[in-house]
Amino acid sequence: MKKILALAFGAAMSFGAYAAPATQLPPGPIYLKFSGQEQIAINGATTWAGSNEINWGVFTISTMERGSVNTPNDQIDPTGDIFFVNGLGGGQVTGMFYGVEAGTPNANNPFPATKGYMDLYWRDLNSMSKTTLDTINPGVRCGFSCATGFTEGTFLARLFFDTGMDTIDPNNTVVGDQVPSSNGFSGTADSYASVDTSAGGLWADQLDSDWFSSWQGLRDLRFKNSYNYNPNWGNGANNILGARIDDPGQAYALPEPGALSLMGLAMVGMGAALRRRQKKD
Repeated sequence: MKKILALAFGAAMSFGAYAAPATQLPPGPIYLKFSGQEQIAINGATTWAGSNEINWGVFTISTMERGSVNTPNDQIDPTGDIFFVNGLGGGQVTGMFYGVEAGTPNANNPFPATKGYMDLYWRDLNSMSKTTLDTINPGVRCGFSCATGFTEGTFLARLFFDTGMDTIDPNNTVVGDQVPSSNGFSGTADSYASVDTSAGGLWADQLDSDWFSSWQGLRDLRFKNSYNYNPNWGNGANNILGARIDDPGQAYALPEPGALSLMGLAMVGMGAALRRRQKKD
């Protein structure tokens, strides 16, 4: 039995070394908060030449905390039980969203969007400098899905904005309540997201929960962000507006696959030990 427990412990240590330095997600409901900057194209403009993109941006996750289920398969509330704070413990969770295109407006969705991706990265501050939002500008973008300081480090997951939030149009992925203009704006945007499992990532399996229920099927995460005019990130001459974003997100994390494997290994070992003991008796 001691050999079996030692084997399980050794496997646990090996998995921990593999997963380091990224923080692991505790299973169950999670409430997380983003802060970031973005660009929004208006009047037929685009934010990336040769594409139909009208919105992209970068962000850091400021906090993650264990949540409580407000409404099953629909709403998660914060509890104040914070297990991650940006920059503390030697790491950051940074990311970029991109590829968001213009949707079709309707009575319930004056500023819609469709498509779009969000990439998450773990930034190890033992080997990388800390990323801050107060010193950046749109020039951090180094490619369609690349932003210096935000898409570097350990890849955690790729999410795609999923349908189901707009109850009128099945193609819209984002419901926005305020149309941006150069006169200033402040609004909120609701969306679902699901994990692109083909992209892999350290958190992909945990976030692939199918927990949130929409009228178009199950989704993995839910976002409700506020966007507020920020002229420092825009280019009015090209119909590109800047905005600050604050983005509470909700997720229901599954148990970490490696932990499940270790649990299974331990159960097999315990079963074998009990069978041997029964034979001796």
